[in-house]
Amino acid sequence: MSEGANLVIDAHAYSQMAVRLSDTEKRLIEARIAIAHSRSEAHSLGVVALDLTAQRATDNAGVSSNGNLVIGIVRMGVLKTVMLRRDSQEVSKNSLGTAAVKWVGVAKRATGSRAYRGRRHY
Repeated sequence: MSEGANLVIDAHAYSQMAVRLSDTEKRLIEARIAIAHSRSEAHSLGVVALDLTAQRATDNAGVSSNGNLVIGIVRMGVLKTVMLRRDSQEVSKNSLGTAAVKWVGVAKRATGSRAYRGRRHY
């Protein structure tokens, strides 16, 4: 575990959060990602930290992003970026390019094609 190791937040992550999130949401995201980081042994980590419950789109300053899940990517103890992702997109370590994915403060659920599997099969 990374206990005692503080999460460092990259300037890019701060700029992405400024475009996508309110100040209250930013504080919540930072706290949840720090918790996941402190409990994980993975060198790279994707953290699903907030469900906005509705699609949010941003396109200010040429930054195009949309989705209802807020995901942070931590590499070697540094929060590199924060992104929006839709439920219809897969959330996995392969799709995020990380060694692990943690859901903190958000109920873990199927995403991507698996999210709709039950409806098509019955």
